[in-house]
Amino acid sequence: MSRYILGSEEMFHDFVNSLSEKDKIGVITHIDLDGLASGIFLQKILESKGLKIDSIDFLEYNLDNLKIVLKNYFDVLFFTDWKADDYPEELEEIRKKSKLLVFDHHPLNLKLKNTSNIIKTNYDYCSSHALFDLAGSGKYFDTNGLKWLACAAIIADYTWDKNPSNFDFIKFVYPEVKKDQSIWNSDPGMIGKKINSSLIYYAPDYKKIYNLILDRKIEQFEAADKIINNEVRKWRKIFEGRAEYFPKARLYFGYGTPKYNITSTIASILSDETFREHTVIFASNLKNKNGFVKLSARDQTGKVDLGGIFKKCSTEFENADGGGHPRAASAIIMKKDLEKFKEKLLAELK
Repeated sequence: MSRYILGSEEMFHDFVNSLSEKDKIGVITHIDLDGLASGIFLQKILESKGLKIDSIDFLEYNLDNLKIVLKNYFDVLFFTDWKADDYPEELEEIRKKSKLLVFDHHPLNLKLKNTSNIIKTNYDYCSSHALFDLAGSGKYFDTNGLKWLACAAIIADYTWDKNPSNFDFIKFVYPEVKKDQSIWNSDPGMIGKKINSSLIYYAPDYKKIYNLILDRKIEQFEAADKIINNEVRKWRKIFEGRAEYFPKARLYFGYGTPKYNITSTIASILSDETFREHTVIFASNLKNKNGFVKLSARDQTGKVDLGGIFKKCSTEFENADGGGHPRAASAIIMKKDLEKFKEKLLAELK
C-alpha cells in the first residue's frame, strides 16, 4: 500500500531531474528535527545531481512567514515538512514566479484547488523518513552514513510506533532497540532529544544546528541538552501542579511562559508518560509577538483529531492560525481570545 496520499515518488524524481545547474534554488523547511533532517536529505539529493541550494530557511509554519518568503525570488523553491497548502492564495503567488515543490506529511488542505507539484505522505511517514527512502530508491547517494539521522528523526517525530515499518527500519539499524518507552533512551532516541534541546536553546540560529548535524558533531549538543532538561523538569512540575482539569473533555490545560520555548516538549512528555489517556494543552505568551499566545497540544489516544479541531477553532477568530497532526497540533491566537478559544476547544473535545 502506498504511503503517499498525494503525488508520488515518480513525481519527485521527475521534478529533480528537470532542474538545471543554472537554477537559483531555495528551500523552506520546519524548525524541528524532521524539518532539519528533511533539508539535509534534500540537500544531499540535489548535490548528487550537481545542483546547489542558494538559500535554506528554517521557519515555523504560519502566514506571516510565508509572506516573508514571497518577498524573495528563486527559480525553484522547495517546501519540506512545511504545510504550505494551508495558504493557497500565497502558494499561487509563489507559483507565478518560481517552480514549486511541496513535500510534506501534514494533513492535506481539502479546500486546495491547485494540487500540482504537491507531494503528501501519510502523517505516520514523516518528511525526512520519506526523503531518506527516496534518496535510496533513486540511488542519489549512499544513504548508509545517514541512517542514524533518519532513525533519530522518526523517533523525535513520534512516528516510530505509528506504523510497523517505521519501527522495523529502526530495529534493522539498531537491533538492541525495543518497541516500548525505553526507545527514548536508545542511541537514536538520545540523539533526537539532544538535537531538539539544541534547537530550543540556540533558536533562532537553526543553521548552526543544521551544520553540526551535517558534520555529525553530536557531542556539541550536550551542554544545551542539560540546560533545557533542567528547565523542562521545572516546568513539568509546575504544569502538573497548576493545570486545569476538565474531566468531560479528558483535558489537562496549563498556562505559563517558560524562559525557553519548551511548551510543546512538555506537552509531548506529559501526554506520552503522565497523562496518556488525556489531551494535554500548554499555552504560553509569544515573546516575539506581543498580545499573542501559542497553544501546544498532544493526545496519544488516537480518539481525537487535534489538528482538525485546532484548525476548525482557529477559523473562528481574527488573526488566529492553527492545525497539525491528529495527535499533535498547535495554534497561535490573540491573548484576548484565549478563554473563548478554550471554550470552543472544550466543546469540540467533549
